[in-house]
Amino acid sequence: MAKIRHNNINDTASEIFTIARDNQVLHLYAQDEKMDGTHLTINGNKALHFGTCGYLGLEQHEKMKEAAIQAIHNYGVQFPMSKSYVSNPLYAELENLVQTMYNAPVVISKNCTLSHLATIPTIVRENDAVIMDHQVHSSVQAAVQKLLAKGVRVEMIRHNNLEMLEETILRIKDKHEKIWYMADGVYSMYGDFAPVKEMIELAQKYDQLYLYVDDAHGMSWAGKHGTGYVMSQMPDGLYEKMVLTATMGKGFGACGGLTIFPNKEWHHQVKIFGGPLTFSVQLEPPILGSAIASAKIHLSDEISQMQEELQQKIAYTNALIKNTRVPLIAENNSPIFFIGTGAMSMTNRLIQRLITDGIYVNAAPFPAVPAKNTGVRITISLHNSYKDIEELVDKLSYHFDEALDEVGQTHEKIRKAFRMEPLKTIQPDEDQIKKPVKTGKTHLEVVNSISEINKDEWNRYVGHRGMFDHGGMKYMEKSFSCNERDEENWDFRYFTVRDESGKVILMTFCIIGLYKEDTFARTSISKQIEEVRQTDPYYLTSKAVIMGSMFTEGEHLYIDRLDDKWKDAVGELVEALYKEQDLAEASNVVLRDFDAGDPELNDLLHGLGFVKVDMPESCVLEKMDLWNTENEYRATLSKSAKKHFKEEIRKYQDQFDVEVKETLDEYELELAWKLFMNVKNKNYGLNTFAPPKKVFYEMNTDSAWEFVILRLKDEYSDHSDPIAIVMNHKNEFKVYSLMLIGMDYDYIYQCRGYLQALYQCVKRAKSLGYHQANFGISATTEKKKLGVKVYPRVAYLNAKDNFNMEMMTQTMLVNEE
Repeated sequence: MAKIRHNNINDTASEIFTIARDNQVLHLYAQDEKMDGTHLTINGNKALHFGTCGYLGLEQHEKMKEAAIQAIHNYGVQFPMSKSYVSNPLYAELENLVQTMYNAPVVISKNCTLSHLATIPTIVRENDAVIMDHQVHSSVQAAVQKLLAKGVRVEMIRHNNLEMLEETILRIKDKHEKIWYMADGVYSMYGDFAPVKEMIELAQKYDQLYLYVDDAHGMSWAGKHGTGYVMSQMPDGLYEKMVLTATMGKGFGACGGLTIFPNKEWHHQVKIFGGPLTFSVQLEPPILGSAIASAKIHLSDEISQMQEELQQKIAYTNALIKNTRVPLIAENNSPIFFIGTGAMSMTNRLIQRLITDGIYVNAAPFPAVPAKNTGVRITISLHNSYKDIEELVDKLSYHFDEALDEVGQTHEKIRKAFRMEPLKTIQPDEDQIKKPVKTGKTHLEVVNSISEINKDEWNRYVGHRGMFDHGGMKYMEKSFSCNERDEENWDFRYFTVRDESGKVILMTFCIIGLYKEDTFARTSISKQIEEVRQTDPYYLTSKAVIMGSMFTEGEHLYIDRLDDKWKDAVGELVEALYKEQDLAEASNVVLRDFDAGDPELNDLLHGLGFVKVDMPESCVLEKMDLWNTENEYRATLSKSAKKHFKEEIRKYQDQFDVEVKETLDEYELELAWKLFMNVKNKNYGLNTFAPPKKVFYEMNTDSAWEFVILRLKDEYSDHSDPIAIVMNHKNEFKVYSLMLIGMDYDYIYQCRGYLQALYQCVKRAKSLGYHQANFGISATTEKKKLGVKVYPRVAYLNAKDNFNMEMMTQTMLVNEE
């Protein structure tokens, strides 16, 4: 089985954040000795602060500072006890004030994440179901993950898509007592809103539907008494089937999480024994003191004055940005503005420029947003004057255009990535005006068939590596065309980038075809998805543009890394793949089979909007020309491999009759297909569609292919059919590729048939005088016993959105594999 090291999102995010840190965009340290909320000093640059979540500036309010200081004098810097035992005296006052604000019972926790971890597993029961909005905050998703282990059904819908929500409710309502829809009130990246009124209408339509809403970013700047955006949509008070969470750590100016309940029963359950709240430490006295002061401000007329002033500044910012060419992704009256930059290289460069010129804004990287849809998040607070806002927009507009030129982006590419309308004011060549004239230009050639490419040139740069030589590509073009099923038909594209003299800098090919979204997912996830595909064969499938193919394995991309234009060539290739993606209406671009230890290419592809995922390791038996006899071969093996050879190969090899055939008869071909499908149906490690039967029939007429067939001798079995058939490709560069294998699992284990089949292929390759055997990507542990060299491989994905990836990881239980 193909094994993949699964920590893709975390590892990729770590790499992207590391690159951003190295570019002095993330994980920064403020250098101010004193702060007023208006400025931050970063890397020696005093910058206007447009990155705070303290929208009303309350963290600098004198009443709150004084209250915090007084609380320290009265109670010390902390009260190190669980609230289940004794609460600090200030807790009762704060709880009463917050309950007055909301006119509903409240539980106060250390932070909003703890609120979710305490509340969600407590109120959601095993016979309930959860539906999450795709963009609900990660802290909510983390709490929901705990429900999967309890057997709770978890679904996900596209962002704010209430039609999809209703369809999901109808599909699952007969199997569950309650259905909880979980969403944010104000979404932290784009600053857009949940359709609260429509959600309530749906909950009134379906008795089973309950709402759980996180309004962390809506708190204070909206709603009566600053109770938040969601409460502003419910003039009669908290809806009877809604649990609302909020935070005191953003607009409220203090710290701590709030959970507001529509009834005393749920409030009692969470407050008395709410998971991590039960024994965790409580809020520190200075935080409690400042929170009490803030609550009193919220219950005064001062809060509405602050809200009105902030709305005026938000409106002013919207008006100024609308007069620029900067892509504002969602215009609304929240204090959060998202400016699309496309790939992370543009995000990093823009923020670098802004900080240097005295403006600080937040990066919005993957996985908070799709890798192709990164941007900068700007927040407006009462600390920002109108003059500050004018300076922000002026510098943002200027540096946006300058950064575009420096990273080779254009307005239109970014707007297209975010599915925005083109800028009507842009003249046809305006995006090119500032770009310097390049010397030594590169030129991209794209053709649709290998027959349009010179055989010697293809084989010199790409084809010599394995099965995908010039002849092998002809074979694939024939095999994956004119078939019955959609997934069995591929369009081929061949890409060559040359310099002005015609020298090849880059060469590769790709296929365009149907793709399983779980191709690189965990085995346990793919198994769950395949169960659905029993009745819905194309569930979680989409069209993709894939470098190489899902049939071949190896290094499909040639790059002349000695040429100083190689990165430009890769950029040209990526742009061409994006065009193919648009023309084919494909969801994904997949670049596969790269060396896992290539940081330069890794950083380049991350910057171009790709996410790295691990692939199964590639296995190659190299330098076969250094040995001739079996003893000499064994001498090349490690100590453990020699032991395995003796106990698992030599011990059983006399039990087999081995035959090599260039063609099979009709019965043998059908048997080869059947045995291959035995293997395919057991292997979810790299979950792909099965190839068409035509693949086998075309092999049978192509002299570059042969079949190594193993049968058990009569004295060891009365089974006359082969127990293993290996389908191998021979290229003219003396590379032998084990492409497919079929096995009869009723017999294969008792005589180590799999290892025997591999070893017989080694012997066959050697007898042909070949110097290398490609062993493919599965069963690495077994192949190591034959002395193969293992190469860690990665792929790079670019999806139009993160929905399918997040739906798989957040709604399916991961089991031991």
